[in-house]
Amino acid sequence: MSNGTSEASLVLFSLPGRGRSETLRLMLTMMRKKFEDRRVTINEWREYKKREDLDENAKLPVLRLKDNSHIIGAVEIGRHLAVSLHLFGSSSAQQEEIESIVAHVESLQPDLAPVLRATITKNDELRKECWNTYKEEILNPVLEKLTNKLDARTFFVGDKVSWADFAVAEMLSRYASCFDSFFLSSHPILREHMRNMERMPTLKSYIADRPRSAF
Repeated sequence: MSNGTSEASLVLFSLPGRGRSETLRLMLTMMRKKFEDRRVTINEWREYKKREDLDENAKLPVLRLKDNSHIIGAVEIGRHLAVSLHLFGSSSAQQEEIESIVAHVESLQPDLAPVLRATITKNDELRKECWNTYKEEILNPVLEKLTNKLDARTFFVGDKVSWADFAVAEMLSRYASCFDSFFLSSHPILREHMRNMERMPTLKSYIADRPRSAF
C-alpha cells in the first residue's frame, strides 16, 4: 500500500504487515504528509542495505529523508516525526511525558515474540496459550499504568494529540485485530481513547481501507 508516489520526499521501509511501523504511518497520514509506504521482504531489505551502504545490522523500519539520509528504528523515526509534525508537546516536561508513555508501549514488544511466532506458524492453540500468558503477565500491568495516566482526559499529554496517543491507540488496535478482539473490554478508558483516535477524519478512511494483517 502506498501513500503518495515515488516522488514523495519521505520513504518508509518496513516489513509487510502493521507492526510498530503502523504508528508512523498513522502520524504521517494524520498530518497529511506525503510519503511512500514501501513494504519489503527480508531479501529486498538486505539488497537495499548493501546498495545504500547501510550498517548490515540495521533493522526495519527505516525512514529515508529527502536528502537520502536514513533514520533507523521505530522509536527514532517516531521521535523525528513527532518533532517535525508538531506531535511532541509544547514543553520539555511534556516531551518527557510523551517519551515515558512511548517507552511503556515499547516495553511490551520483546515479550510478544512467542505470540508472533505462533501466529506466523498458524499454531492457533499455542498462540492462544502464549497470548493469555503475555496478557496476564506483561500487557495488563502496563495497561493499568496507561489507564491511570490517561484517566478522564482526551489526550495523554496536554490538550493536543501527540506521538503518545498514536503509539498507545495503534498498539491496542493491532492487538485487538491480530490477537484478541475481546481483551479491551477490561480496559474501557483505553478502548474509548483508541476509538476516538480512529474516528478522526484524516485517519478514518485510511483505517477502513488498510489491508488486514496477522501481526
